[in-house]
Amino acid sequence: LGEDNYRCILDHKGRLRYRPIPASDAAWKVCRVEGKTTVKGGKTQVNLHDGRNILVDDASQYATHDAVRISLPEQEVLEHIVFAEGTRCFLIGGVHVGSFADVKEYIVKRSSMPNEVQFDDFGTTVGNVFAVGSADLPTTEVAA
Repeated sequence: LGEDNYRCILDHKGRLRYRPIPASDAAWKVCRVEGKTTVKGGKTQVNLHDGRNILVDDASQYATHDAVRISLPEQEVLEHIVFAEGTRCFLIGGVHVGSFADVKEYIVKRSSMPNEVQFDDFGTTVGNVFAVGSADLPTTEVAA
C-alpha cells in the first residue's frame, strides 16, 4: 500500500473492491445525508452515512438522501449533491448493485412501504441508491 491511494467501492456482485486513485482524489469522499439534528446553541448538524456529523449554517438546503463531497481530513463541505430527477447515482444494493444510473423519478410512498427510485430500465428502493452527481468514482469492472 505505502504511497498508493485506493477507493473502496462495490463491484457488480456486491463485493468490496479497492481501486487505485490519484492523490488528488484521495483528498475527498462522497457521503450520503442520513438526517439532521439541532444541537446546543441552535446550530444544525448534518448526519452522514459513515457516522460523521458536520455543522452547517444553512441546514434548509440539505435533505435526507442528498450527498455531500467532503474534504479529508478537514471534513469541510466541497460540494452539495441534491437527490432529485436527473442526479447520477451509484447503486449500493439490489440486483443492479455496483452500477451507475440517472434518477428518472422519485416516488414517495405515504405508508410503511419504502420509497422508490425509478431509473430508465428498472427501479429500486431508495436505500439502495447513493447520489454521486458529478463525482468521478473509479470503474467497478473486475478482470477475470
